[in-house]
Amino acid sequence: MVSNITKTYSTSEIRALKAKYDKLLSEVNLHDRLYYRENNPRISDFEYDCLKSEVERLQEILAVYSVEIEDTAIGDDSNSGFQSFAHLSPMMSLSNTYSREELFQFSNHLGATLGPRKFSYVIEPKIDGIAINLIYKKGKIFRALTRGNGVVGDDVSANIKTIRDLPREIENYAEAIEIRGEVYMDKQTFIEINKTREEQGLELFANPRNLAAGTLKTLNIDEVAERDLKLITYAIGHCSEKIVNLQSEVLELLKNFGFASQEKYWLAEDIEGAWKCVEELNETRHIFPYWTDGAVLKVNELQLYGILGATAKSPRWAIAYKFAPERATTKIKNIVLQVGRTGIITPVADLESIQLSGTNVSRATLHNADEISKKDIRIGDYVTVEKAGEIIPAIVAVDSTKRNADSIPFIFPRTCPSCGSQLIQLPGEVAWRCQNLCCLPQIQRRLEHFVSRAAMDIDGLGTVIIEKLMAVKKLNNIADIYRLTFNDLECLEKFGTKSALKILSNIDGSKNRPLWRLLHGFGILGIGEQTAKILASHFHSLDNLIAATPEELEQLNGIGMKLSSAIVAFFREQHNGNTLNDLRMLGIIPGDRHLEISQNQNSKFYGKNFVLTGTLSSMTRQEAIEKIEHLGGNVANTISGRVNILIAGENCGSKLEKAQSLGLEIWNETDLLENLNGSVA
Repeated sequence: MVSNITKTYSTSEIRALKAKYDKLLSEVNLHDRLYYRENNPRISDFEYDCLKSEVERLQEILAVYSVEIEDTAIGDDSNSGFQSFAHLSPMMSLSNTYSREELFQFSNHLGATLGPRKFSYVIEPKIDGIAINLIYKKGKIFRALTRGNGVVGDDVSANIKTIRDLPREIENYAEAIEIRGEVYMDKQTFIEINKTREEQGLELFANPRNLAAGTLKTLNIDEVAERDLKLITYAIGHCSEKIVNLQSEVLELLKNFGFASQEKYWLAEDIEGAWKCVEELNETRHIFPYWTDGAVLKVNELQLYGILGATAKSPRWAIAYKFAPERATTKIKNIVLQVGRTGIITPVADLESIQLSGTNVSRATLHNADEISKKDIRIGDYVTVEKAGEIIPAIVAVDSTKRNADSIPFIFPRTCPSCGSQLIQLPGEVAWRCQNLCCLPQIQRRLEHFVSRAAMDIDGLGTVIIEKLMAVKKLNNIADIYRLTFNDLECLEKFGTKSALKILSNIDGSKNRPLWRLLHGFGILGIGEQTAKILASHFHSLDNLIAATPEELEQLNGIGMKLSSAIVAFFREQHNGNTLNDLRMLGIIPGDRHLEISQNQNSKFYGKNFVLTGTLSSMTRQEAIEKIEHLGGNVANTISGRVNILIAGENCGSKLEKAQSLGLEIWNETDLLENLNGSVA
């Protein structure tokens, strides 16, 4: 506010402030992209809020001196993979503060604006999730939108409907009503997901908010359902009828509608009482099943909202008070490098144990080599540790004043700490990776992927058997699968003759799989099933693919610089070359084996995009996919505007409803068979 500017600035000082503003605004835009679009923030909320506050302070000063500047905007979480629609009323973000003094100033501004009008406060927990807008028409769920840019949001209706306690219908109070809330992941689910990832050698998710946001924007609806997202509602946006007068009545009405609600909310007659409620919330929030990073104060009387109005970004009748993150200082004893399933090398700080948020903390993620370099983190340093999302410890600052005189910078190695192979860094990535198929920490997960139904489809050779074979040194890489003997399997505990013979038969049968399955089974970074099919169809043999240049690869649909670099690096890695030679000797890589694609452009399948839902009685889903792709069609996992035809079997779910809403062509199983027979003829 202008009244806060007391200093007079010279022309040269204003130029310097403008340069600083431009630099900081660029940083804010970067962190907005990482937070809202990529769900991968590099700084804590507290650091971001301090940065944003400084930008707004400079903006205020420059406005007084009539300096033309680029304005800051509400973060936009839009994703090109989703359709976008307008909210019925704008979905603004709240202004926030970490200061008790500023909270009381907020109250003073309310009093000055409202004059003699009486008002009270509702105090609600601020849930650390992703904002959602649910639109109901005539009592039935019509659409679910993310905040987007506040005016237009992404349609995530299909994903929202995986939330088990979402009411599909509510009491029909109004022709159209917007229910506002937060999609989040509860503490226990987040902890269990990260525990599983740690056991698998995968990089841990940073915090539940980013995991919830990333899940909500996932195009694979089955993955969304598995993540078990939750929903809490707390506001009404547009409503075609006036149905309540107070925000506290809104909260009770939402409960009556059947929506999940916060554990508790408070009412206060004045700001002193509201502050006591905030303090109580801070003391009790750790027992809630969800993460809360602050309190939201709202004027209770809804009729005053129009009088108080809003800025371009935030309503003037509400504010978020955010709790300062709990931090502690400790010493780094060592920096350990961990190798994940996909080969990513993750640095972890081994700390002198400290108490933080009620738990002992002895390790903290360092994210990647760039993060270590940027913060100049060294072994022996005293550092400030913060629990992001109250669960994953992270180092937020280094106290260089306590650093020993003989301290040296940490040099991130260029070879794998496990196998010694050369590490690679793909274009546009900060992570360093080991591409060696035989790298021990990666072997089990690579083996499991190689034998999976989506790759070489070796039935019976599952996780338990792979673990046992690795324990007795019979499986060290994927080529060893084809060296297994009857004695190797029969000697395993509780393993009979019949089971051993069946697995050996399945292994032998896998030698005739299409080339794309072998390529997918290698687990090359970024090579999924569809890309593997494109490569197999174009190059016809593995030798042709190995000889391809990056420029040749980048001519293919969907393969850019990052993916071509990963492919070339994979085949150049010495250990991988040895494994491929072994596979040749064992009869797994013939000279010419690929996916034959029909070039009949008159086929009803050629060049069309399909989605399958439900079960088919005449064939498996995989058989149907292979038939469609053989005739030149493409098969996707999710409904979007790019899909041409939905094939609906028995017991299909929300995909059918979404396809109907988009006006897509829909085939039943009979239609599919008739068109397959017609194309073959």
